[in-house]
Amino acid sequence: MRTHFPKLIALLALLLVVAACGRPTFIFQEDLRINEALESYHPLPGYTYYYSGPENFPLAILGIRPEYRLNREFWIPVELTEKKLQGWMEIIDNPHRNLQTRYHGKVIRTPEGEEIGIWYSPQEWSTVKMGADREVTIYSPFNTLYHTVTGNEGGFP
Repeated sequence: MRTHFPKLIALLALLLVVAACGRPTFIFQEDLRINEALESYHPLPGYTYYYSGPENFPLAILGIRPEYRLNREFWIPVELTEKKLQGWMEIIDNPHRNLQTRYHGKVIRTPEGEEIGIWYSPQEWSTVKMGADREVTIYSPFNTLYHTVTGNEGGFP
């Protein structure tokens, strides 16, 4: 067993080096100001807004800074007004959700710390890919999240 220990250490070191060579990590940083603003029906200025999931029960609200272009393959644009937020927040009812289905406000940052946008969802993070000319792809929450959040069977209605 003792002769295998140095080989095991060398293998672990190699795995760490290979893992460090992967893609840059985008950061989803908790920010309660996002919860406070959206849950009091105040869209934060300086973002273009999108949602994912059913229109009457979004599984994520995404705000993108104007310096970035969102690949909208996974997202639906929305004019986020106080009235729209009020309707959504009455359904989401975040203060009364359990810990597994509570929505979290997050700032999405590049590996260098530059803000891309904001995220409000029970899913804590998502895959982010940066393309040419500051085009960003952010995957929407998993289809199965709808069942978890609403208690309905299957994915989106």
